[in-house]
Amino acid sequence: MIAQELATAEAALRAGRWDEAALGFGGLIDRTGDPRAHDGLAQAAWWLDDAETAMAAREAAYRGFRELGDQRAAAVVAATMGYDSILFGHGVPVGRGWLARAADLLAGLGDLPEAGWLEARSAEVALTVGSAARAGLEHARAAELLGRTTGTDDLTMVGQALEGLALVQLGDVTAGMELLDAAAGAATAGDVEDLMWMGKICCWLVSACQDARDPVRAATWCARIDEICTRHDLAPLLSVCRVQYASVQIARCECVAADAVLTGVVSGLTRSVRGSRWEAVAQLGELRRRQGRRREAEVLLVQADFRPDALISRCRLHLDRGDGDGAWSMVTELSRGVSADGRLARARVLAVVVEAAVAVGRIDAATAAEVELRGIATAIGTDALRAESAAARARLAGDDASAMGAWQDALRYAVAAGLRFDEAEYRVAYAAVLHGQGDVGGAHDHAERALALLAPLGTGPSIDRARTLLGRHVAGVLSARETEVLRLLAGGLSNAEIAAELFLSTHTVHRHVANIYRALDISSRAAAATYATRNGIV
Repeated sequence: MIAQELATAEAALRAGRWDEAALGFGGLIDRTGDPRAHDGLAQAAWWLDDAETAMAAREAAYRGFRELGDQRAAAVVAATMGYDSILFGHGVPVGRGWLARAADLLAGLGDLPEAGWLEARSAEVALTVGSAARAGLEHARAAELLGRTTGTDDLTMVGQALEGLALVQLGDVTAGMELLDAAAGAATAGDVEDLMWMGKICCWLVSACQDARDPVRAATWCARIDEICTRHDLAPLLSVCRVQYASVQIARCECVAADAVLTGVVSGLTRSVRGSRWEAVAQLGELRRRQGRRREAEVLLVQADFRPDALISRCRLHLDRGDGDGAWSMVTELSRGVSADGRLARARVLAVVVEAAVAVGRIDAATAAEVELRGIATAIGTDALRAESAAARARLAGDDASAMGAWQDALRYAVAAGLRFDEAEYRVAYAAVLHGQGDVGGAHDHAERALALLAPLGTGPSIDRARTLLGRHVAGVLSARETEVLRLLAGGLSNAEIAAELFLSTHTVHRHVANIYRALDISSRAAAATYATRNGIV
């Protein structure tokens, strides 16, 4: 009878019927105190995002298995607690303590699947919270090997996926992505039975795309992952994947979609202690920064505390405000907390170091950061990194003509990588250099194209800079009087009304309007109004 009830609850768990599974396991606990029921309840509560129940049930399962003398089962629970203690906010030291306890329990027992799961959990901690990619790679490879040795297919796929994530973090993007693609393909095809590990493999893939700034691959996988998570009610993992993909959407200027995802996740996880909520808060803060909603951005980014992505966004928020000293202070703090092993993470920091150092005139520091960033970009070779490296080189050159070639390189690579926001920012910066070199028409063209890319943002510092450049172009080709006529024209005034407003004859206004049409290559009042609105004249 007990065995049948346990099997029924376990079947509900495998099928993703979390409430039913929790009810079944809870009934068994009340009558028997079976540690297997405690472990099952912990898994169901994990999916229901009930951290208190999940952790209490895990600890009860551990004690129960220890009392029965089942060291292998106790070790698996301890290894799981190693990650979940960190996930649910109990702290990294607590998590590492549980991992060490699992290792003690398995010492001397040989090559067991349980040892492989300990390696997998150790890799997960190293890669997701420890910023220790090399250690993560060693644990991942050990997990995969034990999976193959013991014939544990789920463990083999998990080890392979973690190895891929580690390689991407270390900068071997091509090899890492190949492993992640293969593991995610197997997982989504049903070759990974455990829904938790299936979902985690998918999220690691999206996380790697986020790290490598590969929006094309992320878009390819995310529709598939979204469908699977929705079908199986994998809400916690769906939130993680969506937050990670939202950063890709922001990079592609798909801001309406990203805004909806992030505000939904932040609202839905208000009471959650999972780290995914703070990642969503940080990403929403970055989106608000790009939209020019600085006060909201600051509040959100401060909530995200010392997350590297939040610190980078806060540094850029200082730069948006023209506060170079504030940016430099923050980026110095950020640099100290980034491991040299994680070359992709290191590159993101170096890019903002160059911006902040240039802003405060620390050219030696900017040069050193640019050289290191260039070395990483050359070694890894992705279009996204090449774009960041070229942009850093251009920023270091300032308004000099030598910056033009670097901005052209940055644009070419950003376009190839599908990074529309970066492309727009680079076009604005390039337009400023062109304008300074006297190429007013070229500056106008790039500023216009930047505005088209940035349109989904609605507002923001990049849009303001583009409009300022377009305003300079108007000032260069229109007289002050013609600019004033254009402003009134865009306001809907007729020629006669403009004449009365400016104390001119109607004939003179007609001549000014003709000059405006010819100079701006437009042919209607509607086009003039659109141009004036887009360029900040009205």
